[in-house]
Amino acid sequence: MNRRLFIVALALLTVSCVTDNINDVGRPMGAASKIINTPNGADKGSLLVKLYNYECDFAVEYGGIDISVRPLVPVGKASEQELQSEGIYRWWVLHFDESADIEAIAKHVAQDSRVRVVEYNALVEPIASETVVMPRTMTRSEDATLNMPFNDPELPYMWNYDNTYMLENYPEHQVAGADINLFEAWKYCTGDPRIVIAVLDGGVYYEHQDLAANMWVNEAEKNGMLGIDDDENGYVDDIYGYNFYDYNGKIVPDSHGSHVAGTIAAVNNNGYCVSGIAGGSGNNDGCRIMSCQIYQNGKAANASNIISAIYYATNNGAVIMNNSWAYTSGSYKSDADFNRYLSAMTDAFSYFERNAGIEGLIDGGVVIFAAGNDSSSMPSYPGAYYNHICVSAMGPDYLAGYYTNYGDGVNICAPGGEKNIVGNYGWSTAICSTTLSSYGYDYDKGTSMAAPHVSGCAALGLSYALQKGYSFTLDEFKSLILSSVHDIDKYQVGTKVDIVTQTEIDLTERAGKLGSGYIDAHLLLMQIEGTACLYFSAGAEAKLSLDNHFGGGSEKLTYTDVIISAEDMTSLGITTAPYVDSDGYLRIKCANTGTARMTVKAIVGGDAIGGEAMGGMETSREFMLVVKGRIAENDGWL
Repeated sequence: MNRRLFIVALALLTVSCVTDNINDVGRPMGAASKIINTPNGADKGSLLVKLYNYECDFAVEYGGIDISVRPLVPVGKASEQELQSEGIYRWWVLHFDESADIEAIAKHVAQDSRVRVVEYNALVEPIASETVVMPRTMTRSEDATLNMPFNDPELPYMWNYDNTYMLENYPEHQVAGADINLFEAWKYCTGDPRIVIAVLDGGVYYEHQDLAANMWVNEAEKNGMLGIDDDENGYVDDIYGYNFYDYNGKIVPDSHGSHVAGTIAAVNNNGYCVSGIAGGSGNNDGCRIMSCQIYQNGKAANASNIISAIYYATNNGAVIMNNSWAYTSGSYKSDADFNRYLSAMTDAFSYFERNAGIEGLIDGGVVIFAAGNDSSSMPSYPGAYYNHICVSAMGPDYLAGYYTNYGDGVNICAPGGEKNIVGNYGWSTAICSTTLSSYGYDYDKGTSMAAPHVSGCAALGLSYALQKGYSFTLDEFKSLILSSVHDIDKYQVGTKVDIVTQTEIDLTERAGKLGSGYIDAHLLLMQIEGTACLYFSAGAEAKLSLDNHFGGGSEKLTYTDVIISAEDMTSLGITTAPYVDSDGYLRIKCANTGTARMTVKAIVGGDAIGGEAMGGMETSREFMLVVKGRIAENDGWL
């Protein structure tokens, strides 16, 4: 079943006026104009070169310098048509000693008539997230997990998923609803191992007790011979992914990459450490993490590392790509800049977006990025690029993280944690996930932590779509993600302190610049299945127009029934059955928070159906009631 949604308000996903990629201009150019960026901030010992046409062999000789040349990505099993049509196959990478004159080599290579583009291999530093130390002597309550969906001991303290426990036990700076509403989503889906998320980051700790069972595994390499490309995919010993920093199959675990991976899909219900958004139910049913290592020991990655990782993820089953990395804000100021000066990378992302889908589910790959931690009104690239989902960060009080980038190019907001809290419980406002620490977890903050919340929700959404048998185009699914949100702008009032500069931030400057809203995992699943959500505040009688659901003339319909189970009424504390009044408004009062399904029936075109009546036809709509302690003024809809 194909559920197509066309959301006009999210036209940013269908931008048609982006500057053409310089790679695709076929007219021969002068040598100097082929060199498209500068050696500043680039790897000193390498160059990227794109040819006009695919060539199976390419060599460079210059001044007796030892220059090794290899295709940027392995050809693998690509067809002749793909080799000529996919720009990524026309790129080569040159390696030479860092003492060589890189500009002279670039000018020499540009004179080759086969060469279309010469690009310096730009470096990108890892985003600096900050570990927030918690009091390790703190005693965890033995019964804290009794009312939790899963038995993972840190789950009650993960306010970013559901902050009920934290509100009750550590109420300082916690605000009801400042979470992704994950517990309600888990009632419908917890993941699916067919959904693979590529984590482009430091290496994921694939032997971590809370990650091992949800790692993507290349069985051919795992059961094959060491040092042999057993599956002939162009990579040797790539069991859990690949190390693109050292260009070998040995993943070097890193806390940052492992923290990101844990948020997306740490193993749930194993009685250990943390829970992951799409980590399954403890029955080997979680989504899978593919480690595409681009960083090592905190050192910068270069563009060729990243491009190779993107290509690998595309051809080895990933459908979502999490990128908790970025160039410094202001390095690239527009999509045209990014397209022009990092043209090899734009070729690679385009390749993933076109080819990384799952047949019958989605026709392309979802690219998700952190907005960056420069506290800048200019979000970082590549995240700000129009085709990528760019994620800003909030704390447990709905306020924008003091560090988060914001502005045009940011698409959505998610919990990233905060550290503007003093006292014994500063850790409680950061994000808990898997790391290399002796405890198996740590509390970190940053847009690096926000992006995997969106990746995890996307993975959960695709898992649910598989479960329901639905399919989407890539743009349709991205639109679903960006509309499964609640208003965050209303909370951006007053000021807060920037911990780094010790200056006050005017939060009103962030309003309207953090994306479409903050993500709600439950709402995403309801949108996937086509069920409208009605949001209410506990303890107050709600009066809601049904115009958005039964049409503009909903008040003129004849409503015949409002159906909700006795069990759900008890659960939500409903003592008087909900009804639709004579003016066409739904009336309901819920004492407790939670969710329930409700069906409203009405007659269109009369007061009765059949018999002596004329023209009446019964129609009905199913709703999901969502009762929270506090809701947005727009009832949760943008």
